[in-house]
Amino acid sequence: MSDTPRNAALPGPVTGAEPDFLGALPMDNAVGAIVALTAEVWMLRERLAALEAELEGRRVLPAGAVEQHEGTPAQQQARADDLARYTNRVLSELARDRRPVSTIDPRVADFLRTHAELNAGKS
Repeated sequence: MSDTPRNAALPGPVTGAEPDFLGALPMDNAVGAIVALTAEVWMLRERLAALEAELEGRRVLPAGAVEQHEGTPAQQQARADDLARYTNRVLSELARDRRPVSTIDPRVADFLRTHAELNAGKS
């Protein structure tokens, strides 16, 4: 593993090569991150189930309304399209080419500085 400190918070726009967030990250760390994310998703699922139960218990929703909801054909197609885009976005990261797909003019960083910072450099 390199001695370069890793930081997922970028200080500004990527103007050169793609950042190397993980470096030579051990596979155990990647698996640990996936397990942690899975636990968070499970917690959200439990909370959503509790919310549905509360809504049904208070008769805001009929029992089984969420499970039985089908939506219109247009809504079903929109959900299917959204799922396909979401899945593609997440899984495409596994095979993404590390070369940048665009370049940003490094002067864009000037727009991230305050007026005082810009004028201080003109002395």
